[in-house]
Amino acid sequence: MILLRQLAIYGVLGLTYLGLALGYLPGLRMNRATIALVGSAFLIGLGVLNLQEAWDAIDATTIVFLLSMMVVNANLSFAGFFQQALAVLLSFTRSPFGLLIALTCASGILWAFFLNDTIALIFTPLTLRLTQALNLNPIPYLLGLFGSVANLIVAEAAGELGYKLTFWEHLRFGIPLTVLTLLLVYLWVQ
Repeated sequence: MILLRQLAIYGVLGLTYLGLALGYLPGLRMNRATIALVGSAFLIGLGVLNLQEAWDAIDATTIVFLLSMMVVNANLSFAGFFQQALAVLLSFTRSPFGLLIALTCASGILWAFFLNDTIALIFTPLTLRLTQALNLNPIPYLLGLFGSVANLIVAEAAGELGYKLTFWEHLRFGIPLTVLTLLLVYLWVQ
């Protein structure tokens, strides 16, 4: 009985992660939010955690932040921001690689001043719409966009080791990682 329960738990987790990775579950009309909700309900039903533990695991600040960013993105789209951004970016660059450089540099600069989540939630739909409008594969551009995160990885790793990077140390270690990521994405785009 215990083995059967463990298999059920791993099965639910596996299907949930598969659905989240794919964005859907084959044969079911469920989006990622629904998949996460149903997976959570099954785990509560299987007794992995009780209802109070599940409720305590919800971070209301994160939920409100994500909802707020979705509202901002919807309004930016409605106001025509993404079309304007496309026009501005295309006035600076005419090549796929130029677009990659522009997106990576812009996100990297903005990541220095704003919350990473905010930039990711604004730039991801912008990148998707730009690549869709130009009939480009969005994957390299999303990788280039998040290649700017290399700076953050350096800072996080240093912080976990108990070392606080100064601004100049952060630049010294982060810029080579960002350039390396950009070069790798450039090779993919070619």
